[in-house]
Amino acid sequence: MNRAVSQVVVAAVCALLGFLLTYQFKQLNIANRKNIDYNSSDILLELENLKKEKEDLQKNNEILSEELKQLEDAAAEEGEVEGEIKKQLDNARMQLGLLDVKGPGLTITLTLKNSVFGANGTQNVNTLSEEEIINLINSLWYAGAEAISINEMRITPQTGIKTAGSSISIGSAGRVDPNSEVVIKAIGDKSKLNVAVNYPGVLDYGALKSYNSDVKQSDDITVTKTTQSLRYEYIKPIQ
Repeated sequence: MNRAVSQVVVAAVCALLGFLLTYQFKQLNIANRKNIDYNSSDILLELENLKKEKEDLQKNNEILSEELKQLEDAAAEEGEVEGEIKKQLDNARMQLGLLDVKGPGLTITLTLKNSVFGANGTQNVNTLSEEEIINLINSLWYAGAEAISINEMRITPQTGIKTAGSSISIGSAGRVDPNSEVVIKAIGDKSKLNVAVNYPGVLDYGALKSYNSDVKQSDDITVTKTTQSLRYEYIKPIQ
């Protein structure tokens, strides 16, 4: 393939990437409806429709991701410039949490004390809230973690962690039940990460005193890609 064709392939990669990101960042909005009284069946139907639309978008996203990968692989075979473009795209996707990743790191398993599966039979026991989770995640980032997940939910630059009733919301990806086992994975320098989590005020912070903390280092930690839709409506690159 000559240079001109190679440039066309690169252009196609960039165009398809833009289309992919449009799907990735698209938000499911409910159109304003005036003078309509909703009953419970209307709400349930609306929720089902939104759920189906989200599933369809995720399927389209997967198809576009595969097509984009094929184009990038073809472009990367053409030369050094194209290969460097693919490398930069992959790095950007990893940082945004759009790719499954693996590497050395550690796994932290939290369970309520006096329990096999984390459901403590005693009353008036402090359980995890956003405060303890955020403190632990920040300690991992500070120690150089490159990818983190909570119960297989990837933490991205837009993942908000918030106590919601008796559970903890992890962005739009899902929720964590503080009474059940909580597994946190982090990829990075496992020695530095281990030092960070064992530093006073991390695993013994707040309600974490009520939990058993099992920290295991490994050379093969897998953190899956995010299922959360990222939003970029207001930021723009400075030319």
